[in-house]
Amino acid sequence: MVWPPSWQDAGGRIGVSPGQSCSAGSEYYFDEDLEKTGATCLWYTNYTMKEGKSTIEPSMRTFANIEAGYESYVENNPWMAPGSAKLFSGCGVAGGNPVGCPEGSPSRPGQDCSPYGGGYSYGPRAEDFEFMDVVTTEWKKGEVVKAGWGMVANHGGGYSYRLCKVPEGGVQGLTEECFQQMPLKFASDKQWIQVGDDETTRREFLANRTIVGTIPSGSEWTKNPVPNCSGMRGGFFDDGPTCPAGYQFPPPIEGLFGQGANIHYDPKFTFQWTLMDELQVPENLETGDYVLSFRWDCEQTPQVWNTCSSIKIVE
Repeated sequence: MVWPPSWQDAGGRIGVSPGQSCSAGSEYYFDEDLEKTGATCLWYTNYTMKEGKSTIEPSMRTFANIEAGYESYVENNPWMAPGSAKLFSGCGVAGGNPVGCPEGSPSRPGQDCSPYGGGYSYGPRAEDFEFMDVVTTEWKKGEVVKAGWGMVANHGGGYSYRLCKVPEGGVQGLTEECFQQMPLKFASDKQWIQVGDDETTRREFLANRTIVGTIPSGSEWTKNPVPNCSGMRGGFFDDGPTCPAGYQFPPPIEGLFGQGANIHYDPKFTFQWTLMDELQVPENLETGDYVLSFRWDCEQTPQVWNTCSSIKIVE
């Protein structure tokens, strides 16, 4: 999530800047190791699976166009039962692996969890880390507001926005259970991509949203509308960003598809847009300080990404 400004985005200086969805927080690092950065796209829960049976509707799948025999690689991943996979934090854990890789192993230099799904070990929960110059965004009760996020690498799946009132002890007391008690509704069936603050670049299309089989029951989730390239690995090994072998599903608008960052680290793969939605702020909220949590449950990988923003609800 890049809008409203996340905790990682000091002073809101990055916001929806083109191609910068992972830039906020890059000034932070852990264990005196410059590879263990606090950039926005590195706050997540790694290697987490859905609980119970798969509940996602076939039309909401995002990694179904894969090679024969590979379904077992995705069938237990978080998006197969949205909201059911357990998290270490509703706001994300730096490096995604707070208990080691594998669990209990000592920390090693750099991205030490690469053989175990990526990231690094023993990073802090975002709720426990002191971010600098955190922006607080004011929302009025009952109004419609905008929220947006961007991807570095496209793992399919879908997402939800949730609120939790800040407890008396501060944000350290936030829990995933609290966020699950207040999932927000999307305000319309439309969403759009936009490059930076330039509203003339806005390209709108119909969103795919669902309340079927979601956790908590009745919570509204939106399908990631950007199809990756066909195949289990998507476009990760492709030489270009054009998906020559086809897509996971038809793009909602011309040109909106792809892997994003891949093995070649070529800037031409970088998504420049922000994916925007409108959210409905509940009318019956108490005024006061809240935290907005973005939760992205992946289908290609056993991962859930989270980001949080500070919100003040006013009359």
